[in-house]
Amino acid sequence: MESWRFQDSLPVSEQRVPPTWSNLAAFLAPVFFGYYAMAVLVQLPRTKLYRVALLPLVFWLAIRAGTSLDFSGGQSEYLYFNKALALAMFHMALRAATWTLADEPYVKSDHNRARSSNGIADKVNSESLANNSDDVRSAMLNACDLCNNLRGLGWNWSTRIYVRSPTFKIESKLIFAVLNFGRFFLYMTIGDAVDLCVRAFAPPGSAGWSIFDPTLPPIRRYLQSTIITILSGVGGISVVEMVYSFTVATSVVLFRQHPSEWPPLFDKPWLATSLAQFWGRSWHQLFRDCFVACGYKPLEGILGRYAVIGAFVVSGVLHEVGMRGMGRGDALYIVGYFVMQGVGVALERLWRQLTGRQVDGPLGWLWVLVWQSFWGNYLVDAWAQGGLIARSALFPIRPVTWALTSTGLLANRGA
Repeated sequence: MESWRFQDSLPVSEQRVPPTWSNLAAFLAPVFFGYYAMAVLVQLPRTKLYRVALLPLVFWLAIRAGTSLDFSGGQSEYLYFNKALALAMFHMALRAATWTLADEPYVKSDHNRARSSNGIADKVNSESLANNSDDVRSAMLNACDLCNNLRGLGWNWSTRIYVRSPTFKIESKLIFAVLNFGRFFLYMTIGDAVDLCVRAFAPPGSAGWSIFDPTLPPIRRYLQSTIITILSGVGGISVVEMVYSFTVATSVVLFRQHPSEWPPLFDKPWLATSLAQFWGRSWHQLFRDCFVACGYKPLEGILGRYAVIGAFVVSGVLHEVGMRGMGRGDALYIVGYFVMQGVGVALERLWRQLTGRQVDGPLGWLWVLVWQSFWGNYLVDAWAQGGLIARSALFPIRPVTWALTSTGLLANRGA
């Protein structure tokens, strides 16, 4: 009996079309306009009814855009462009839902005063800024920042989102931009090296493969799959950091933004001593607000603090939708991985409730490594079988591949 898959229940178009100027405007412009309109409305008082009415239209437009355009050019190695499109559309829909559920208007303040020394957002005094809340013109101007400000820097809604303070505070925009261009090339190099290592385990010319090699005895099979899983985690961090560094550098150069508007994304996830620390502080918090609003809060009244599992369910659906953008996906393993991360965080809370002690220290670090690696095996296997790992053309420049190929140390395997 064929297992049910989440992506099969989505209203997905089977006839994707190559992007042209006309269909880009037809499919994407309405989504961005609806998204922007929601960003304006959430800043204005007494607009919840309008947001509720607009939300289904934004959802429909996002689904239509995310399933109708094909940026791969008919080549499997470029299918990740369709994944990026699906992720972007689904995330915009999630943010629109988050704004719809907001009970108080969003208020913008000075981003330089929005964070305390521990990285947690200070609560913005909404009353002192309420005189701007019903200013439609200000809301329209601030909506541009809100649409792109995923961690709420300088907004009252970002309370409790952890943002790591930079190691070195740099005031010069030029120096900051140059350093981030350097970080871009550094993470691109690391990502290329990791990608080469992972693809070395794949069968030559394979677009989709399993990290569980059936020809190996069990111990070697799962040791190899765990190595691939850990390498894929490092590669994932490198890709996110690479994109972020490029965005930072271009934003500072082109839009003259201040370095303080772009704090670090990660906080040493490899040193996390609990799953709560890993997901709540060490990992990037770009989607936290959506996961809490759409997954945690609806279940909080029923499950209390254990409603954290709901936030991870939404995270899993986000990642599954991304794979569905490639025409692949497996809800059991992809959503299941994130559900089990929520279960792990819930177990830590239960442990603290029963023993009065937090998960921490070397044993906590080992716990994180084992739990992440075990469930991560199945997540990475779903990614590998979906073609996300092998034959990836993700990196615009592949310095390690070029160096090894030019010296004859790397044979061309069809990558």
